[in-house]
Amino acid sequence: MIVKLCEATSLPEEGQLKAFRRGDLEVCVARAKGLFAFDNRCPHQGAPLSAGRLHRTSIICPYHAWQFDIVTGQPAVSGDPCLKVFEVRQYGSEAFIKLPRAQSPRHTKPE
Repeated sequence: MIVKLCEATSLPEEGQLKAFRRGDLEVCVARAKGLFAFDNRCPHQGAPLSAGRLHRTSIICPYHAWQFDIVTGQPAVSGDPCLKVFEVRQYGSEAFIKLPRAQSPRHTKPE
């Protein structure tokens, strides 16, 4: 399911992170020579990844420094859980995100 995420003016600047809520799902959007979206909760202990650090196309968790590739969701350490990633695109003045059916928002308005 594709849903509107936000107005393009709300997207983060290059090298920055920003969280958005859609129903029960909180998504982090990063701009790193492109737009990337992923679950804002670290799969390790639920830390808000939007408070972490972006290093090229890796997000570094603010709690325990776990690292994930924001393009693939793969962890830096083999065997660690993967990060959920989502397709995100900007069309004109709006940004949209593709969510799996199980995570489709219910009656939410974009931020």
